[in-house]
Amino acid sequence: MNSLFTFLVRYQNWIYAVLSLILLFYLKKLIGAVQDWNSTIFGLEREYAQKKLNTALVMVIVSVLLLIAEFVSVNYLISDRAAIDPISGVELLEQAVDSEIVASEAASDGSGYRGGCEVGVLEWISPRQSEVIQGLYTLSATVNVPDMGFFRYDYAPLNDPASWNAISAGNLPVIEGVLGPLATTEIENGDYILRLEVLSKTNEAWAPCDVSIRILNETN
Repeated sequence: MNSLFTFLVRYQNWIYAVLSLILLFYLKKLIGAVQDWNSTIFGLEREYAQKKLNTALVMVIVSVLLLIAEFVSVNYLISDRAAIDPISGVELLEQAVDSEIVASEAASDGSGYRGGCEVGVLEWISPRQSEVIQGLYTLSATVNVPDMGFFRYDYAPLNDPASWNAISAGNLPVIEGVLGPLATTEIENGDYILRLEVLSKTNEAWAPCDVSIRILNETN
């Protein structure tokens, strides 16, 4: 199921484009079928025209339903799901993370992970530092750490950096690619920290890559 949700988010633009083309194609067919049906008189011709009309109408309805399903999945179902640890399968719930402990573990010995933000290895592509975001925002990053076990990404209020909220996780390298959506409308306006964390296959911690952002949605 997680792989399906990842596919729906990562390729959402292509899915919208393909379904829209199919919808337009069958809308044209439907209009033509209606015109043929109205212009026919004899029984066999009218029956054939009716079949064409029915087929086009069904495809229009199916295309619309698929577009709605994609929109609802990406904007509501996926953004509301708890993040899943891709190794253990356990839900990553809201939790406190002591950043000093993570940093000390990463720097404890020379053989461990170095860590921190590093171009081409571990970095945020979007948003950038101090960027103002709103609506359904697509998070992008590079996560290409050697010997990576899995990674996760979270957010926390800038004034309360110990209160981390899980967004999602993964176990495959990403190079300047999409991580997934962040439904900022479900988060209070304010300043936040976005964090990328990586653990190696031997559970060594790579020092996190943080970026500060501001969420600013219109309020009624």
